[in-house]
Amino acid sequence: MRDPVSYAFPPGYNGTAILEQLDQVLDPELDESILQLGFVRALRVDADHVTVALQLPTSWCAVNFAFLMADDIRRALLMLKGITRVTVQLGDHCTAEAIETAVQGGHSFAAAFPDAGDESLEVLRLTFRRKGFLSRQERLLRDLQAAGYTPEAICALRLSDAVAADGTCLLRPPTHVPDDRSPPETLRRYLQCRAEFGLDCTRTAPLIIDLDGQPLPVARLQAYYQHARTVRVALEANGAFCRAMLAARQHPCSLHPSP
Repeated sequence: MRDPVSYAFPPGYNGTAILEQLDQVLDPELDESILQLGFVRALRVDADHVTVALQLPTSWCAVNFAFLMADDIRRALLMLKGITRVTVQLGDHCTAEAIETAVQGGHSFAAAFPDAGDESLEVLRLTFRRKGFLSRQERLLRDLQAAGYTPEAICALRLSDAVAADGTCLLRPPTHVPDDRSPPETLRRYLQCRAEFGLDCTRTAPLIIDLDGQPLPVARLQAYYQHARTVRVALEANGAFCRAMLAARQHPCSLHPSP
């Protein structure tokens, strides 16, 4: 069971906007929200200053991933009106001091770790965002198949078949398939990632396209789905491992129950 997050807000302060922003910050390797993963342990607001305390699954989590999450938190919260300073605390992470100092000062990863190589973190971020796109798309394809869509029907779908209802995304099925709906969250996350990549989001665009923006022909759909499934399974396995490691840190006694 996850421990509750510690909040310290001024009297009458509504922290909804801050939580919504944090929920958009992803573990780059897992394509999951740091808030949902339980990495955020404490949140404090002092006037225009927000402090976010993280606890990662281990003290030796990849330095570049830890830096990306801390930097993304700072960037996300500074977008909010009235917030001018953000402090991210990484607890007992092995490079906490270096990352905290660099992020708070708005410095780059290369400036903080000059001996770590000159590969841009943006290249790494893009690699995992592409994996996230495939993972989200695989879930959507799986839902469509389960709802009775044939490969021909899936390839014929357009974005105009995705309709808004009560603030959520639903998929309006063609009349020749069962009147089932893709879960709104699955579709919403896929369309969000698609927009982030700058792919065609006009109403007449195919619903299922590859990362080059090309529609998938029926003959290619199954092989594409199997590749996307491999990516999704790997991400979920990594996510399960991280959750187990984090749970062990937060509840060490639970691993050694009394006889």
